[in-house]
Amino acid sequence: MQATKKIMKAYGVKPLKITPISNRVCKVWDGRYTYALKESRLTKSAIASWEQIYHHAHAFHLTTILPVYLTGQSNFYAEMDDKYYYLTPWIAEDQPNHEQKIVNAYEVIGSIHAKTSQQITVDIETAGNIFRNYRDNCAQLKLKLFNYVQLFEQNRFMSPFELQVCTHYHVLVSVLNELDFHIDRFMKELENDPIWYNCLCHGNLKLTHFLNTRHTYLINWESARYGTAVTDLSQLLHSQARFYDQSPEQLAELFSAYSDINALTDSQHHLLSIYLLDPFYYISLIDNYLEQPDHPSMLKRTRMLESAFRQLVLGLKWNNLVKDTQDFEESVEDSNS
Repeated sequence: MQATKKIMKAYGVKPLKITPISNRVCKVWDGRYTYALKESRLTKSAIASWEQIYHHAHAFHLTTILPVYLTGQSNFYAEMDDKYYYLTPWIAEDQPNHEQKIVNAYEVIGSIHAKTSQQITVDIETAGNIFRNYRDNCAQLKLKLFNYVQLFEQNRFMSPFELQVCTHYHVLVSVLNELDFHIDRFMKELENDPIWYNCLCHGNLKLTHFLNTRHTYLINWESARYGTAVTDLSQLLHSQARFYDQSPEQLAELFSAYSDINALTDSQHHLLSIYLLDPFYYISLIDNYLEQPDHPSMLKRTRMLESAFRQLVLGLKWNNLVKDTQDFEESVEDSNS
């Protein structure tokens, strides 16, 4: 508590009540206002980039980025024992249903992406080499996966994990075929039109980083950078598919909340499918099972594999689901016009 009081002194705040919320966040009340104090994971080399986010928030009128208070020395952070802390208003959240949370998240990140979008020209040769190498690596996974299945089927009694891999096999073959299709289409789209769009990306996008009140805020900008909007979207969709067992149909049905604000290009649509269909995490779980059979537990392994599998199923369904939703919305608009 003394450390917290010392940090708050840099902001000219005298705490009357300090409530730990997590290992890194505490709630501070000074008798009049309530604050959230965060011990960041920022390093000295990353501070300048993090500060720039708040300059951009001001320049682009990004009101959904929760502001930070300045210290008495007009700094965005307070430093103590080589650790960096920042202070924000404490936001008392409403409790919207899960569907509304997803809509809010799509709308907020869509607005930030749209307002900060910058057009650039892609180096086709460099991009082509990267994706050709990736495509070659993916092609090798078919045989690797087949060999795993053959190895496991030789066992008279398969473990739950091995049975899971064998059950998933035919879906994984479809995933690899679909992935190859989108890589091919993505590369052709870039060759035809090398124009690309970068924007401000959160870098660690999860539903838990959105604070839902009458005005939705997005917090925890410590990993932010400029890049393709697809990285943020894939992170959000990954987390919903892996850890919340969210229906692919619902995620796709609600996606218009994002695309109405910041429509993706054809190449970005293909790239998003590539991110969602990326099989290397799934394969790494099998590699780890063979290399370290005793750790982690069988229960944890099967849960991790099933979680990774849900992400791939989302990727397999995503493009068609989004297209079907868009076609339905267009047909409704036509019938009403």
